[in-house]
Amino acid sequence: MATTRRSLSYGLTANVVILGVVSLFTDISSEMILPILPFFLIQVLGANALIVGLEEGFSDSVVSFMKIFSGWFSDAAGKRKRFVGAGYALSTVMKALFPFATSWPEFIGMRIVERTGKGVRDAPRDALLTESTPAETRGKAFGFHRSMDTAGAIAGPVVTLVLLGTVLASLNLADQYRGILLLAAIPAALSVLIVLFVREPARTPTPKRPLRVTFRGIPRPLVTFIAIASLFSFADFSYAFLLLRAGQSNGTTVVILLYMLYNIVYAVHAFPAGILSDRVGRKPVVLVGYVAFITMTTLLVFSSALAVLVVAFILYGLEYGMAEGTQRALVADFAPPDVKATVLGAYHTSVGAVKLASGLVAGFLFYYVAPTATFAFGAVTATIAAIALSLWSPAPKS
Repeated sequence: MATTRRSLSYGLTANVVILGVVSLFTDISSEMILPILPFFLIQVLGANALIVGLEEGFSDSVVSFMKIFSGWFSDAAGKRKRFVGAGYALSTVMKALFPFATSWPEFIGMRIVERTGKGVRDAPRDALLTESTPAETRGKAFGFHRSMDTAGAIAGPVVTLVLLGTVLASLNLADQYRGILLLAAIPAALSVLIVLFVREPARTPTPKRPLRVTFRGIPRPLVTFIAIASLFSFADFSYAFLLLRAGQSNGTTVVILLYMLYNIVYAVHAFPAGILSDRVGRKPVVLVGYVAFITMTTLLVFSSALAVLVVAFILYGLEYGMAEGTQRALVADFAPPDVKATVLGAYHTSVGAVKLASGLVAGFLFYYVAPTATFAFGAVTATIAAIALSLWSPAPKS
């Protein structure tokens, strides 16, 4: 354990830095794809906004159930690295197959399997980050990991824009999108190789208990927080609807630039948010993220002018930068040590399980009612979650 917690710089351990680099390359790959994904589905594969909501919600919900199982198996085996590596490898293989999809049902199937890789790796990876980091700098570690994740997310759309304007410029729209999907597999493959340098922390495997038993030790305030986070996750519909809203009055280049702006704000705030949460507590930082989302969705109810879109994407980045990593750190703080990965898996599963309903509601409202209805739904539901969080009190630390 000592070697895995040896600080390299800024209080970060070797495993934290390596896993951050892995996330950097993974997100370069993923974010080359994500800005064009809803448009690829609609313009090339013949889907609509409801299908986009189904794809996003179904893939997130199905894969979320993998997280609890991977966390439990990771706890029982006393190993994290093998699950992390397998998850990244599975995602990479499926990304390499994306450009060969010929229909939206086929692509959705591939996407679900690709996201399953994320489900396999997330809970063991978060447990590995936790076990490789002293408690007093845990928020910093999660914030750093999220910053590296999002730094790759900034680079990914840049690569997409460059490719669309240069080597892929002479191709038709469908082939341009397929070219992006194919090239995105390269940084994903690099991330799998880098995982090999992670060092497994020394720990004792926990007894193989029935999966349901491990939930009994979760502190009640933590269960309440997971419920609040799940309600907010229901409100926090897919990024794809922001892109579709922006695409109603803007071209692909503007949409990708707005998406880059979101990622820049996300990256700038994630690491400081982790440090801030170490100092002032997790709850206030998470609450700022919730309020940012409420403000963003409210703005997009009333306008989709370019200036409003710029502010909205800034707020969207602030929401994720402040809330996402901090919520995981809060769960890690209160999770019993012997089932930490399982509890983190339960958190990931809970906030992910509602995504299918969220995507279907958002897609239905966007396609059959009006785009503004989707954002009104998000604003109202998130407000309820924010009020609940403001009234929530964490368990006192022993």
